[in-house]
Amino acid sequence: MATPSPTPPPTSPGRAFLHYSTLRLLLLLVTFAVLLAFGLDTLLAVGGAVLISALLSLVLLRRQREAFTAASIARADERRAAKQARRARLDDEAA
Repeated sequence: MATPSPTPPPTSPGRAFLHYSTLRLLLLLVTFAVLLAFGLDTLLAVGGAVLISALLSLVLLRRQREAFTAASIARADERRAAKQARRARLDDEAA
C-alpha cells in the first residue's frame, strides 16, 4: 500500500492566488453555462451563477485557498525574518 505523498512546499503567493482565481472564474463560467442551458434569462443566470459558484467554491476550492494562505504566511515569515536580520545588523554597526 502506497503512503500518501508529503505536501509540497508552498508556492509563491502570487502563483497560488492566480491558480485559485483561475479555478474560481472557471467555476463561475461553468455554472453560468449550466444555468443558461436550463433556459434561465441571461441576467438571472449571471446572478445565480455568482451565488452558486461562490457557495461551490467554498467547498470545492478549499485546498487552493489553504495553499494560498500557507504561501502568504510563509512569505510574511520570510519578510519578518529578513527585517529582523537587517535590524540586528544595523544595531551591530551602530554599537
